[in-house]
Amino acid sequence: MTDVEIGTAIVAYIEPHAGQALEFNRWYERDHFYAATTAGPGAFSGARWVATRACKAVRPPGATWFGDAARGSFLTTVWLLDGKQAEWDAWVAKEMEELRAQPGRMFPGRDHVHTAVYRYFGEGSTDDELSAAVALDRGYAGVVAIALPDDEDAKELVGEILGPDIPVSVGLAQERVILSQAEPPPHAIVLGFTPGDPLDAWRSRVEPALARFPSVGFASPFLRTIPGTDAYVDDI
Repeated sequence: MTDVEIGTAIVAYIEPHAGQALEFNRWYERDHFYAATTAGPGAFSGARWVATRACKAVRPPGATWFGDAARGSFLTTVWLLDGKQAEWDAWVAKEMEELRAQPGRMFPGRDHVHTAVYRYFGEGSTDDELSAAVALDRGYAGVVAIALPDDEDAKELVGEILGPDIPVSVGLAQERVILSQAEPPPHAIVLGFTPGDPLDAWRSRVEPALARFPSVGFASPFLRTIPGTDAYVDDI
């Protein structure tokens, strides 16, 4: 096992404005993902994810903490070492001032549906030798994200969804909201990483598990974006 531990995560749930998904994807991938997130102190891993129409179609219709289930096409996850969140916060505040002062460095054509800092509280793995901190860099093909009102339910779900389709899962408790249009209640998030199609994992592991958790506030599969391409942009 690694001595490196996850401390916190920044989870950003974003919707580009109509007709601007392509431009948003290129701006975020080529500039903002690095300049305002992963280049910060303590950030040791990060990824971008996208929900296609097929991914959105399986979202529970009543799970609307983050608003209309047809919105929220892109998800960003950035992972920080334990004890580094305050340093990252100070860095990003300064960085954002500088970016806003530079023409063309910000992209107005998107909504931060919900962006928050989450505190790591637990993980699950089908391999006792594989920690989540190391697994984050395996380049998993997809992720399933599930929001619950209770940390205890989330801790249970971290283990409940594990299987061949979801070998690693992480539990996170909301610590602080950065930006939010949706204003969900305080909650926990479970992220389950999928080596294959997240829709397959959704059907085999997530849907049966969700039947036991009626108070789910949001749930969706996401595909990993493919850097250097505009894959999936036409299918959101």
